[in-house]
Amino acid sequence: MSLWTELGDVATVAQLVGTDVVGLISRITQAAETARQNRRDCRQLARRVLIISRLLPLVEDPEAARQMAGLGDTLQEAHELLMSCQRRSAAYCLFMAGRKAVRFREMQNKIDFYLLLFPVTSHIGIARRLDRIYKLLDTAGAGGESSMLPQPSQLQQEVVVPYEIHEFTFAEIVAATDYFAPHTELEPASSATMYRGSLHDGREVAVKRITDRREYNLLQEEFRTELDILPRLQHKHIVRLLGSCVTARKDKQQKKKRLLSWWRRKEPKEPEWLAVYEYMENGTLFHHLHPDQGSSELSSVTVSWKARIEVLLGVSRAIEHMHCHANLPIIHRDIKSRNILLDANWVPRLSDFGLSLACDMAMSEEFGMTCPVVGTFGYIDPEYLATGHVKPTSDVYALGIMMLEVLTGKKVTEEDEQGAIYLPSFAVPIIEAGNIRGLLDTRPVPEPTPGQLRALENVAQTARCCVKE
Repeated sequence: MSLWTELGDVATVAQLVGTDVVGLISRITQAAETARQNRRDCRQLARRVLIISRLLPLVEDPEAARQMAGLGDTLQEAHELLMSCQRRSAAYCLFMAGRKAVRFREMQNKIDFYLLLFPVTSHIGIARRLDRIYKLLDTAGAGGESSMLPQPSQLQQEVVVPYEIHEFTFAEIVAATDYFAPHTELEPASSATMYRGSLHDGREVAVKRITDRREYNLLQEEFRTELDILPRLQHKHIVRLLGSCVTARKDKQQKKKRLLSWWRRKEPKEPEWLAVYEYMENGTLFHHLHPDQGSSELSSVTVSWKARIEVLLGVSRAIEHMHCHANLPIIHRDIKSRNILLDANWVPRLSDFGLSLACDMAMSEEFGMTCPVVGTFGYIDPEYLATGHVKPTSDVYALGIMMLEVLTGKKVTEEDEQGAIYLPSFAVPIIEAGNIRGLLDTRPVPEPTPGQLRALENVAQTARCCVKE
């Protein structure tokens, strides 16, 4: 079996997990092969344990290993269960068959719990790796670029002080946006339009308004999802929801009264769903990587490798917070450069949580839970696209695509004389060939310094791991 060639790698992480993983996995495999009862259940359980043996080498970080506390006890319990199946007594089989079936289901669920943790722990490794790359860029060899963001030592405490979500009145939002005047629009009207506004206390805000009545029910559901999830994700690198406003449909009597009122302009004719966010002065990462055609303006993000890696580090920390520290863990499902906003200090904020899911709703294949494939073409991971099973790895895949976007300055799909080019198909072979200079965007610095080149090569290798199928 291939297990024996893999156990050497597993042994290197056994100390992190804190148990004799090698010995336990070996004994479980042998017990499954020699079982005389429940042989099918024994082999299914052994296959799950084999998957763990292949994933354990990914656990390189001590903090990630702490997520695995209890794995040794679970493996020991699995071994004892398999050993109990070595007997061949007919009477024993008759009286214990039902109880054994229950025990096997319970044990499979315990093993699956750890299998579901691996995408989370592997992402912890990605965040730590980006942190080390950032520190590499922060040395003298990185070219002496100044930092836009606080230093990494200051980034450790990134959960913000809890705040309350305010219930705004429609009149307050009308006053803030000058009744949704065209000059306050931040993005072209689509299914939901963003408006810039100013509250009575002087705070600059962005207001999201549902404008597409054809998809009203779907957009309402996304709106409710965001109102439910964002208050639980109060983090430095996640956009802050300040409040909301939901108006009810007016009945005929109320409509007649409204027609007679001079105040009718400030009362909605139809139900309104509005969300109010902190205003992000510097727009989206997509805008800075792919400015409008003919634009000659180059932003701080466009011209600086250090700035680009700082943005990736901030996004990675936001995803780590969602996956590892939120209660319940959250899968975003639409990580992309358009959903990364930059505030006045160029601090990145992850936004647009309308498609998000709590992990207990969507991430377990064991219970056959699938969901419609949603997101943005090019950022959706192939497994989710093929099976409908969404996991935290879906966000990690999208983060890898965005890393490639940041490194190359190219869009996820671009057209040339030969047709459409998908970014990973272009970038991954170049990374694997070791030709990092042939990959990089030339706008920041045509000739990166040695320190920058080492850091960017590490980012490229990290991206390649994220998008590996």
